[in-house]
Amino acid sequence: MTDFKANPTQRAFIESRAEADLFSSRKGEGKSAALCWANFFYTKMNPGAPSALIRDTWENMQRTTLKEFFEWFPPGKGWGEFNKGERTFTWAPEMMGKAQVIFMGMDERADAAKIASMPLAFVGMDEPCPAAIEGGGIDEFIFTTAMGQLRWPGAKWYAAKLAQNNSDELHWTYRRFIDPGTPPAEKSFLKPLQLPGFRLFQPSSPENLSNLPPGYYERQRREYEAMGRSDLVARMVDGKITNQSIGKAMTPEWRDDVHLAPMGLTPVKGQPLVLCWDFGLTPSCIITQVAPSGTWLFLEAFVGDGVGAYQLIRDNIKPLMARKYRNFELSHTGDPSGQVRDQSNSDTSPVQAILRELGGTWKPGTRDPLDGLPALQARLNTLGGVRVDKLNARAIWHALRGGWHRNVNKQGVVGLPVKDIHSHPAEAVCHAAPHLFPLGSLRKKERAITPSHAKYFGSSAST
Repeated sequence: MTDFKANPTQRAFIESRAEADLFSSRKGEGKSAALCWANFFYTKMNPGAPSALIRDTWENMQRTTLKEFFEWFPPGKGWGEFNKGERTFTWAPEMMGKAQVIFMGMDERADAAKIASMPLAFVGMDEPCPAAIEGGGIDEFIFTTAMGQLRWPGAKWYAAKLAQNNSDELHWTYRRFIDPGTPPAEKSFLKPLQLPGFRLFQPSSPENLSNLPPGYYERQRREYEAMGRSDLVARMVDGKITNQSIGKAMTPEWRDDVHLAPMGLTPVKGQPLVLCWDFGLTPSCIITQVAPSGTWLFLEAFVGDGVGAYQLIRDNIKPLMARKYRNFELSHTGDPSGQVRDQSNSDTSPVQAILRELGGTWKPGTRDPLDGLPALQARLNTLGGVRVDKLNARAIWHALRGGWHRNVNKQGVVGLPVKDIHSHPAEAVCHAAPHLFPLGSLRKKERAITPSHAKYFGSSAST
């Protein structure tokens, strides 16, 4: 029999009966081994249980997860047999009641169809978050679909086991397991031995050193530092969940300990709100305020996906303004292209939709957001210049701390700013920054476009 001695986190992960379990840690902690043994343990306790082990691609599955599985449970050695054509391992009947494990590569949302008709008792996912690059990994929709397939009637409890190197805070595993997490199901909806809730397993210090070469983490640290990837040092060596730093940050002045308000921000009564806008099919709205002290407060941040400005206003901004910011004076600024009339309806434009639905005044921002970047950088370099609400303005936090970046090629040549989910909120505030803080000081109030209905939400916009 194979000799496997689980470390404390591995054992807790393997034996957990939570609704879903995430083993997230630095490199080298034996996560894939724990995933394989979790399947063994579960099937031993639930003979005949059908299982699926999933990786992003079949190539990666063969190279890593399947190789690890066979390291512990080699076919033809008394553990069971592997059918390569069907990609299925059948446990020895005297041990597991002929239970089967199907190995699957699923890197696109459409791949969820592969699993949608399978009644499962156990689902395992290896590296749902890619280790060091944007993209890749396993789509959240595949996880959601697999959770819906946990319906094998013979189960004493169901198991959903995920194992990965530490993600960044943008990945769906962070949202589902950490912040804000997934509310536990009602106990009456669960199998008798199931425990409610999603559980995170993350060792605070290395537990697998006896199985690693001497100096393993020291070498990893040196290599990542040589690449200029302090984020990988934090995630892969120090065992932290933090942001991925890809390329050259547009706002290297950002510091979490200086600019981030982890306990949230309260708007200053009597001070107007400035809503900063970027348009297109990924429209962004950053709700800001300049406090009497001159601090630029970023209170809320919204980024749409495949919608127009009107839909973002209708579904997100307008309900929030009515509920939370009803008596604040409003002004708007941002991408001047928002003044261009819609080709399908010459009577309207994004700016007209903003003023019609929200009220307030509009002043066009800089035409090129990069023209406003120095003003934003100056505020970040000013003591008390910027504060960002960690929870409600998460999108702008992630953008300014390094998500908004320039590509750097293999020769070290720095390219243009990357257009992605981070660039849109960042550009929204860059359009606004020079108007609010020219040369680092608060700009005096100027005449702006004021519609006749500017007092919507109780604002008292002046001309």
